[in-house]
Amino acid sequence: MDELNRIPKNITVIQPRRVIKDYAVGIYARVSTNRKEQMESLAIQVSGLTRLVAVHRTWFVADIFLDVASAKTGTSRTEFNRMISECEKGNIDIIITKSISRFGRDIQECLEAIRKIRAAGKRIIFERDKIDTEAIGDELIISVIEACEQSENEWRSENIRWVLKRKAENGTSGLYNRPCYGYKKDKYGMLVIDDEQAKVVRDIFNWYLEGCSIGGIIKRLETNGIKSPKGKERWSKKGIESTLTRQKYTGDVAIADSGSSDNRYLNENHHAGIISKETFEAVQLEMKSRSNVEVAEDGTVRRKSKKYSSKIPK
Repeated sequence: MDELNRIPKNITVIQPRRVIKDYAVGIYARVSTNRKEQMESLAIQVSGLTRLVAVHRTWFVADIFLDVASAKTGTSRTEFNRMISECEKGNIDIIITKSISRFGRDIQECLEAIRKIRAAGKRIIFERDKIDTEAIGDELIISVIEACEQSENEWRSENIRWVLKRKAENGTSGLYNRPCYGYKKDKYGMLVIDDEQAKVVRDIFNWYLEGCSIGGIIKRLETNGIKSPKGKERWSKKGIESTLTRQKYTGDVAIADSGSSDNRYLNENHHAGIISKETFEAVQLEMKSRSNVEVAEDGTVRRKSKKYSSKIPK
């Protein structure tokens, strides 16, 4: 008791500080090819996951593992294997990746990697799938992976539609350069006029504006020995109508939105036109006026009595 009384009264007791652990995070991302759009996707994956790490005060990016490897081939995944090794060495505490589909090429590989990383006392977070291996057991992981595999095809289809939409919007869609009768592709894959076929296209438009019927145009083409776009001796009525309504002959290209049948994207002056826009519009008006169906003021649908020549123009 006397010993205690001799302790100075001015001693300040310092409480032990709570140790806050910083977690080393490894980011894993993968794409299938080194094409430009795929590399852009890789950058987007890493950027998004880096922002996710930044939200947590005790997390820091210790390493980034990037693979360019197809899920369908036996391509070596050097970074994937290095990631597992770094976890086993204790250099990484948490692995963050976009999704299960980006992590393993199949269920077996995915499960094997997850078990190795968990055996090392580390965790994996699949950002898009909202899965944290620290919170679930192996059995549930298998069920989740199988469910994700089933939904992956649906997600991939949506992703493909998004890419097609984006390409249509920025004018890089390959559909803009799809050749039709009257055009061919140059060595750069761009549309150029096929002079011989272009003359036939111009004749078809001109004959129609001169009053020739679809049947008359077919008769003249076959009389002159001109083969159809499919290389056949005979031309079809549908083929002529398709030619007369193809906007591409003006140099403009319109393609449909992959997600909607109502939306269309128009790329004006995309290539050299075979006919003028004025000629094209004149033909559309003429086709409308020649329609053998009209609606009366009372709503009655009836056929017109107009007739057009099937004689060969001279």
